[in-house]
Amino acid sequence: MKYQKIEKNNYNLHIIKTNKFKSINLRINFKRKIKKDEITIRNFLNDLLINSSKKYPTSRDIEIETEELYDLGISSSPYKSGNYHIISFKETFLNEIYTEKNMIKKSIIFLLELIFNPNIKENKFDKKYFELIKKTLEEDIKSLKDDTKKYSLVRLYEEMDNGPLSYRSCGYLEDLDKITDSNLYDYYKTVIENDNIDIFIIGNIEETFEEIFDEYIPNTIRIKENLSHYLNLELSEEKEIKEKMDISQSKLAIGLKISDMTDFELKYVLSLYSLILGGNPNSKLFQTIREKNSLCYYINSTALIIPKIITIVAGINKENYTKTIELIKEALENIKNGILDDKDIKEAKKIYISGCREIYDTPNLIISNYLSHEYANLDLVDTRIKEIEKVTKKDIINLAKKISIDKIFLLEGVDNIEKDTSL
Repeated sequence: MKYQKIEKNNYNLHIIKTNKFKSINLRINFKRKIKKDEITIRNFLNDLLINSSKKYPTSRDIEIETEELYDLGISSSPYKSGNYHIISFKETFLNEIYTEKNMIKKSIIFLLELIFNPNIKENKFDKKYFELIKKTLEEDIKSLKDDTKKYSLVRLYEEMDNGPLSYRSCGYLEDLDKITDSNLYDYYKTVIENDNIDIFIIGNIEETFEEIFDEYIPNTIRIKENLSHYLNLELSEEKEIKEKMDISQSKLAIGLKISDMTDFELKYVLSLYSLILGGNPNSKLFQTIREKNSLCYYINSTALIIPKIITIVAGINKENYTKTIELIKEALENIKNGILDDKDIKEAKKIYISGCREIYDTPNLIISNYLSHEYANLDLVDTRIKEIEKVTKKDIINLAKKISIDKIFLLEGVDNIEKDTSL
């Protein structure tokens, strides 16, 4: 596998050459400093551009073209990455070795047409698709509470921080109401001309295809934000928040913050700690709270490196809340006090390394690996495997002493014992 980065004034091109896959994967990211009131409009752009363009005005036109390009696959997703917001367009297609000559260029141009040649009439987005996407986004925002596990995490983040961590990825209805077909186009132009653009392409390719990207991407100098992706959340006192909902299974979400982590602790010890705490079926939380005490339907912990936090989520009956919290705190204290076996560490390392090696099996995961290296200075796979082996029991205990519960959020079901008719 060979990696090459070509830096230009208006975009960065990342080429990952490998003959391991028959397909070629392309990802185009638009990145800028996150602002709460821009999340909704960026989500709008993401959905609109992938569904309609000047050359392919309808979803059916796009579908026909993907079939002509040997069942090419396209998708897009907006997401938060710490201090930044990213709109990511993805494309997967067969290498022309297996199809016909010039199909790589045709496939790349197809995605560029969707992004850079939108369906504009009189300086406005096409009304039909504008209204269709707006209605869909409205439904998505309103349906947040339907996914109670996701909603509990959103509410947890809002309690933990008033900055980027707290911003809702789905957007806000009050911002959606302000979007028109004309101001959306005005905002689109600022994205195309000002966002930092990173293009990742992986496959068995000989060319860089710079001339194609140069033709479509406006030749404006992008000012790169001198801002880390990483968040630095302030430590605060433990707080419990409860919210009732007419559901039978209560959702528990706990946020842990960590003080003064070293770079090695952030990149490696934190992930290993979380795996031991609640990241696998043999973890402390799973074995104690689910297997031994039958207090939850599920429980797990996740290390989130960019915001530098750990989350614990569980599905419980509300009458088990107090006991569950008690056992979670006990598990946290036990690790602080060094109550963990070498086999716990060995198994966590095995899981971590297995996950690293699986990255090599999927083009999009390989791209994500290089992307995280570019954006967050995380190590590439081979280095990760070597570095995780260096983590010791002492490292884990030292980190555990820096970890504290910040917020406890319970989405409390009202059907377990009595139904709350006031909701």
